[in-house]
Amino acid sequence: MKTHALPFDQLVNFAKGQVNELITSEQFKRWKQDFSFDALHGQRYGQSFCNTFGITDYLLYYTPWSVEEINKYIQNNYIKK
Repeated sequence: MKTHALPFDQLVNFAKGQVNELITSEQFKRWKQDFSFDALHGQRYGQSFCNTFGITDYLLYYTPWSVEEINKYIQNNYIKK
């Protein structure tokens, strides 16, 4: 299984405490439709979300939560209201 290294600028932003930009509900919906491609390439659900949107969130990236729990976490933390 191939893992993705975090780009340097994401690491710097994380260290500075800068928050990632929020995504739209439409972007989230499209990502959920396209996730199966990432799953076929060995990515976990939260890992795919982080990689797709350039988000540094280690809890989301490595979590063993269910898809429903991850969706709720994403809705509460990354979707524009």
